[in-house]
Amino acid sequence: MRTWLTIALSFLWNERGVTLNLATKTSWDASIPEYWDRAVMMESDRQSIINQLTGADGSDAPVLQKMDLTKQAGDKITFSTLQRLLGKGVSGTTALEGAEENLVNGTYAVTVELFRHATAANDIARKEVLFDFPKIAGQRISEWHGRFRDDNLMDQVLNTDTIQTNYAGGKTSRGNLGPADTFNTRELKRLHVAARRRGVRKFRQTRKGPLPWPIFGAMISEIDYYQLIESDDFKQDMRLAQARGDKNPALDGDVDMYQDIILWVFGSVNPGDGMLGSFLRPEARLAATITASGTSVTAGPTTAVTNVDYWQYFPGAYVYGPAISGTHTVLIDSEQMTYTAAPTDTTLTVTRAAGGTPGVAHTAGALMTLNNVGKVLLFGVNFGLEAWAMPVTRIRQERDYGMELGIGVKWIYEVKGVENADDTLANCVVMETTAPNPNTT
Repeated sequence: MRTWLTIALSFLWNERGVTLNLATKTSWDASIPEYWDRAVMMESDRQSIINQLTGADGSDAPVLQKMDLTKQAGDKITFSTLQRLLGKGVSGTTALEGAEENLVNGTYAVTVELFRHATAANDIARKEVLFDFPKIAGQRISEWHGRFRDDNLMDQVLNTDTIQTNYAGGKTSRGNLGPADTFNTRELKRLHVAARRRGVRKFRQTRKGPLPWPIFGAMISEIDYYQLIESDDFKQDMRLAQARGDKNPALDGDVDMYQDIILWVFGSVNPGDGMLGSFLRPEARLAATITASGTSVTAGPTTAVTNVDYWQYFPGAYVYGPAISGTHTVLIDSEQMTYTAAPTDTTLTVTRAAGGTPGVAHTAGALMTLNNVGKVLLFGVNFGLEAWAMPVTRIRQERDYGMELGIGVKWIYEVKGVENADDTLANCVVMETTAPNPNTT
């Protein structure tokens, strides 16, 4: 007896002598280059800031990268690092034999997971565009994937692992930060001292190869970077340290190193689509006007995109985001609002008029921040791990007789910070600052 499935399928096949009319483009696969997924991975590598800092397992790069294709999702990939030598050596005629110091090997296991993302299009809706759809999709997925990798490691070291935290202005907590506690040369030097006191070692290896001398690195938001380069002490240091002429950083703005610290500016992407911010400085846009007493705050554009978390960089966000523990403050215009529960979809429930600020109405499009909190991450050698069990691999799905195409990627990987024996991060420190927006952008 034939099943209902074979009966149904017989109408599409040849039991009645019927042949389906095929589109002239017989398969989307022919329009997708053979090495499409490799190109996506290479472009992701190019756009990721974190990838610029990677090196092979066992190297002295800031982020160790290892691929083990024998692993599957849920498996662990093990990394090795070597601790510094602490012995006192020998002197004079004392025999060295038997007094050698063993290299202590530190091992760290990273559990990898399966991740996926895709986009889709309809051949009828925009036929003239779809000829280049695989190329366009690849570019957009590469851009997204590079940002995803940066976000994932930032979230791990800043919010998931335990990191030594300092506060600008010598303050003892985030709640004590005031308007004057911005990032400047003094605070950068304090962070520099904290790193040295913490035992953070400089690195001299990146993705591009060895550096001429060992240095520290710092991830910094564009707002904290602006506060730094606008400080009078910074400008004066640039004047004194550089030769006169048109290549002076004080004139051309090409400032990427200060007192053996390379500055990587990690910007909040704001192309007008309602998504902005980073884990270094959480931001969002107010999606709808709220009254002076309203308690539901919605983030994003007027028309939100499905499956997008516009709160994702704020504590308690449900896609990435740090945990919700404690009370957190959102600043909209000049009003502070507090929340203690994670956002539901795109909506956050708040308590109005916090911190002595008056409750007023706010219009759609207003900038929202975590009370202008910024973070500067200073790091050295081997502060992070990036484990891969499968590189970016193409996912393709055709539906409706080839008229619809879904194209995406899957990969198996995960990240982790390198920890000391006390479960705190070993080779990085962070400073929280007051990072006020210089304008309404």
